[in-house]
Amino acid sequence: MAGSAFVFYRGTNHLFWKDFTGDSRLSQFSNDNTKVWLQGDLHAENYGAFTNDQDQVIYDLNDFDESVIEDYQYDIWRMAVSLVLVARQNSGFSQSKVNTILDAFSENYLDTMKNYRGNNQEVDKIYTRSNTYGRLDNFLADVENKESRVKMLDKWTNLVSNRRQFDLAYQKLEAASSSDRSAITQAMSGYGTTLSGKISYSSSYFYVKDIAKRILAGTGSLGTPRYYILIEGPSSSQNDDIILDVKLQGKPTAYYYWGYYQQQYFDSAFNNDAERHAIAYKALLTSVDDYLGWMNFNGGYYSVRERSPYKEGFDTTELNTLDRFTNLASQWGAILATDHARSDKDYDSSLISASVDKEIDIMTDGRHSEFRSLVRSIANSYADTVEDDYNTFKSSHLAASC
Repeated sequence: MAGSAFVFYRGTNHLFWKDFTGDSRLSQFSNDNTKVWLQGDLHAENYGAFTNDQDQVIYDLNDFDESVIEDYQYDIWRMAVSLVLVARQNSGFSQSKVNTILDAFSENYLDTMKNYRGNNQEVDKIYTRSNTYGRLDNFLADVENKESRVKMLDKWTNLVSNRRQFDLAYQKLEAASSSDRSAITQAMSGYGTTLSGKISYSSSYFYVKDIAKRILAGTGSLGTPRYYILIEGPSSSQNDDIILDVKLQGKPTAYYYWGYYQQQYFDSAFNNDAERHAIAYKALLTSVDDYLGWMNFNGGYYSVRERSPYKEGFDTTELNTLDRFTNLASQWGAILATDHARSDKDYDSSLISASVDKEIDIMTDGRHSEFRSLVRSIANSYADTVEDDYNTFKSSHLAASC
């Protein structure tokens, strides 16, 4: 986290929730019906390219470890702060240009919400190379053209006696202990009962070929137990194997800053946090990963999802002109609004009974300028706070290492 203020921000989601939970400014544009599924740790690196269950390369939110049902503005505010930090890190952006970027993000969020009011167009909306623009379409085209399942398998595995196994010489993998391998293998059939996509569990398809520990992954989740499981897949070919990403799930950060009754409601809504992860994933996205589910071993609940062969993040250092940045910020706003809108009663009315797109449009109708102003104020001032915290952390880190 000593690398930059933006990296520090990505690794300190707890500070954001500590500072903003219950913030009085939320009430300006919210009511009892504007709570929706949140990504919960939103920043510019938590969007990315990957495949859906139709084998389409899409661009969307890609991390649901911190997902919660809360006021929609938390996602907007956290993302907006990250935009300021990225702009400052890339340099060359005056305060006026930073404000233009923030306005592009927040205004397109509101406009997209307004467009979904009274219809269900958000339910099936996806973002691909065909309907994106401003370098995002080129990025997705490059991902489609350059990546493949075989290329991914060759990166993470070796062929030994014509059989794939994980390449433990790769710096992001370590050997799993024999006890972990045994526990995970035994948990596979239980995981099979949590599948809800087009693929049904079978011992041959989900035959475990190898297991490795996944290390050096993420920023905020460094140190969280995580494994890759190599399974046989649809045939005995060595080129269609599947890698499952298995990660221990705990309470989302926001939980620790809620009051007693809100925690009690949350605890009663979900059987475990890996289930909560899967529900949030399915609520916020559409045509989700067929391998999405969870398993229980070693006393913990682990989310399971496929490692997409087309998993790739947009390089934010390329956002070095105002046009590039505003174009992507606008699309980030639209994507977030789409995900929020479809995760309301459209997904599960027992969890969220309101039409959030309607409620947000009502709360902000005729007040877009005020909304943008509030987002700018919060994002710029809190980016200053993050930089101050980062400088303090960096000084302490350097002092400790001397």
